[in-house]
Amino acid sequence: MIESILLGILQGLTEFLPISSSGHLVIVQSLLPGFRENSLLFDVILHAGTLAAVLAYFRDDLKEIASGLLHPDQGGFRLPALLVAGTIPAVLVGLGLRHQIEALFCAPRVASAGLFLTAILLFAAWLAGTKSERSMASLTFKGAFLIGLFQAVAIIPGISRSGATIAAGIFLGLSGREAARFSFLLAIPAIAGAVVLQAGGIQEAGDLSVLLAGGIAAAITGWAAIAFLMHLLKQGVLLPFAVYCLAAGSISLLFLV
Repeated sequence: MIESILLGILQGLTEFLPISSSGHLVIVQSLLPGFRENSLLFDVILHAGTLAAVLAYFRDDLKEIASGLLHPDQGGFRLPALLVAGTIPAVLVGLGLRHQIEALFCAPRVASAGLFLTAILLFAAWLAGTKSERSMASLTFKGAFLIGLFQAVAIIPGISRSGATIAAGIFLGLSGREAARFSFLLAIPAIAGAVVLQAGGIQEAGDLSVLLAGGIAAAITGWAAIAFLMHLLKQGVLLPFAVYCLAAGSISLLFLV
């Protein structure tokens, strides 16, 4: 139960903070002797927990999207269409290069290099500035697709999905909070898709109460991580995450040599 909760907390933190959950998993697996991968069922429950977190935090945005779909004559299709445009690249890359991507999860040096790239993206976004007043409403379909390309690249372990997409939004002139808002809304179909794909391969069972404890921990921690990051971005804070990713990538490489 304690291990399940701790893993849930780790999942909730690294899924939404721009430090790459996949990169940490790949590196930890390679450095810790006897480290055991989570069961597929547990992975699904953890991802479901983080999905619940983002759904709960952005419930007002989701209500607005649902309301807009009922009133297409008032431009209600625009935000859902932007999210579709941003999701397309990851779907194409994820399905078209699935086996090649899976192989990367056995390459810890790739994850370390990915952390370096995340650090560069975050540092560049910090230099570009996060205090623009431009809102998500100003985003074009071309811009949404570009952010989607960054999300597709972030399938590589070590490259943070939230970090890459937030940086892309800032490069396009969005404020840090609005870039994060679009990034997390874009995470909903990405995480939901991962849950559906993984759920299809579940064969094992387990102690449901233990597994659910991890999922609940991931949901609570994930919600807190989103709130924390949104607060930091309001202050224009990104540099500490860039420094962390640079340090994590460097230290992991030292141990991997």
